[in-house]
Amino acid sequence: MRLAIVKITGGLAAIATTLACGGSSGDGDATAQGDSSGANEGDDGVGPDDEAGDSESGGRWTVPLDCPAPSGAATNFVDALEHLGRAQGDTFIEILDVVADGELVYSCTATQGLTIWDATNPSESALIVENVGPAGLAHDSFPRCQHLGYDATARQMVLTNRGDEIQPEPWLYLYDISDPASPVPLRGLQTAASIEGVVLEDGRIWAAAHNAGILVFDDTGEADLVVTAEWADDDSDAWAPFKVGDTLFVAEGTTGLRAYDIAGDTPILLDTIALPGSSKDVVVADGIAYVAASSFLAAVDVSDPTAMALVTEREVRGTALALDIGTDGIVMVAEWDEIRGYDTATADLAEVISETIPADGASFSRVLTLDAEPTTARVYAGEWRGMHAYDQHAGGTGPEVLATPGSLQFGTVAPGDSEDRVMVLRNSGDQPLEIYAIQSEIPGVSAAPACATIAPGSAAAFEVTFAPTTEDSSRGRLMLQTNDIDEPMFEVSMSGNIAGLDIGDPAPPFTLNDLDGQTWSLEDLEGSVSVLSYFATF
Repeated sequence: MRLAIVKITGGLAAIATTLACGGSSGDGDATAQGDSSGANEGDDGVGPDDEAGDSESGGRWTVPLDCPAPSGAATNFVDALEHLGRAQGDTFIEILDVVADGELVYSCTATQGLTIWDATNPSESALIVENVGPAGLAHDSFPRCQHLGYDATARQMVLTNRGDEIQPEPWLYLYDISDPASPVPLRGLQTAASIEGVVLEDGRIWAAAHNAGILVFDDTGEADLVVTAEWADDDSDAWAPFKVGDTLFVAEGTTGLRAYDIAGDTPILLDTIALPGSSKDVVVADGIAYVAASSFLAAVDVSDPTAMALVTEREVRGTALALDIGTDGIVMVAEWDEIRGYDTATADLAEVISETIPADGASFSRVLTLDAEPTTARVYAGEWRGMHAYDQHAGGTGPEVLATPGSLQFGTVAPGDSEDRVMVLRNSGDQPLEIYAIQSEIPGVSAAPACATIAPGSAAAFEVTFAPTTEDSSRGRLMLQTNDIDEPMFEVSMSGNIAGLDIGDPAPPFTLNDLDGQTWSLEDLEGSVSVLSYFATF
């Protein structure tokens, strides 16, 4: 049976895709066709027991009584991003930066300083060394670093620390890593500026230092690194630099992307381009800079660094924290909830990869950073507890399931009432995606249609209904059985009737003291717009 979805309960607009569910409803095709005249306006769709419509039925559709059983064909697929294994145990280490060079993987961590792995066997990457940090600057028990600057030719590495409650003073330090098993500290510097990303080349270091702008350090062989130049203005918010020839491109938070001429000793600002979100990382290839800007991934033409021009800005589904370019022209982005890949060959940077890092028995994992190593076609991702290795298969064949939104949150629904949410599943792979069955951990949740076949590049809309029988709070997962080789049981988190405020509810009375000892109350704030911000530091 082949079905064209035109309308789903709740008045969902038509989505141009074809669904094909197997079953016992007959051998012939029964295709429902949409009517652009709106003759079926107000039709709420039909359920599994209704008959299939025809081209004159105004767009009615049906769901087969039986969904196809998994065929096992998924074993013939090759996933575009194949998970190979995770290095490190269940210890919280918080990997903040990763640099891969061949079979060696270096990382900056929040609790073990510089950590180095041998990824020759990526399914069981071997820990070479950990807890590397400069004596007298790094914490004795929990050495911390935020970013790495790597000179592959000189076999040197710079570690940075922005300063925090554990290591209050910012610093950066240069190491000789010719022997990965025994990094040799060379020299460093404690600074007043908060250091983030760095570039190291031929003994010179360009550091991004937030509102202190760009700092330049030279390794002269003396006891300490030497500050040779600095540049900043009122808009400086430097996070991550990327060097191309004599040009330094810097992701600068809410300021956007900046280009500097670094041919001389002192950086010279060439151009600034504002971008949406907050720019945290940048990589440049073939005259295009790709910028991870929190809610957005931006592509900027930087072929003329004095006149940078926005090519594409696309909203991402997670939070873009770090990025690198892998094989096949795919920009791999660490987005907190998943690793996602975007095709640079498409004008809109089409999303073609979406991978959740395995939790390995923990309650959750988060993608904090990543690095692509095209020479080995690998991608390495850092999370709270360890480093994950992936093979990136160029032109990988197989189905790839993507869900929008990534979670379903229902409001307060009384017993006997119901609330609907629309979930769109897209197949970014190059083989048909089969949805064999949909199950819910939460009582009273149902989804329609019950199964689907989604062609490569197409999407299908599913209506998920929450009809509780009690007022109890509910949290759980919607589980979809698929033929996606790495996500055969695709999960979407759900919640409903969660205690708290709904949109439009009046705020409850409160009183709180801020860090300066000032007391605030709802009464004090009456008549003004106020924002309560919750965050944590580690």
